[in-house]
Amino acid sequence: MKNKIRKMLLLTCAMMLAFALTACGGSGDDANTADDTQTEEDSTAGDDAAAGDDAAADDTAEDDGTAVGKFASIQEFIDSDMMQEELATQMADLEGTGMSMELTAEDNKLIYNFKIDDPDLSAAMDTSALESSLDSQASTFESVAGILPAAIDVENPVVVVRYLDSDGNELASREFAPSDDAAGDAAADDAAATAE
Repeated sequence: MKNKIRKMLLLTCAMMLAFALTACGGSGDDANTADDTQTEEDSTAGDDAAAGDDAAADDTAEDDGTAVGKFASIQEFIDSDMMQEELATQMADLEGTGMSMELTAEDNKLIYNFKIDDPDLSAAMDTSALESSLDSQASTFESVAGILPAAIDVENPVVVVRYLDSDGNELASREFAPSDDAAGDAAADDAAATAE
């Protein structure tokens, strides 16, 4: 069960990455993004069968007083082998796009830094379009924030999405906390997992 929650969180983070990249896109690569998302869903579904073997081990492990089967911090989640593999895949997908991405943690914040590496492209970026895109995807980012407590021992999680120019200066940024619905769902999932 815990392994499935972790994989669901990973898939959600990957999907959020795909949504975030559409703000800088505009090319005809929408079909490729949909194919990539479907491939990730297919591979996660295949991994769920193998996850059954690991679930028993995860359910019996305890980690310094934290909830059983959860990462102790957002940084630990980012540093996990599972997330590092996904990040490597996402970074490979970004090669040649003129963008790079860094995933960091700060206290209760999961931070996505999207850097537009091409100075000409970053100078031409319309910050209002980036901000509008972030606003239009708020429910997605809020859902990610709402899912975090199911796999990570964190209270009041926040997802931060930043678009940076080639010099590292911020072009647009938003912070997203869980919506009331997402927070309630995560609490119910956590209670059910604890009962098992």
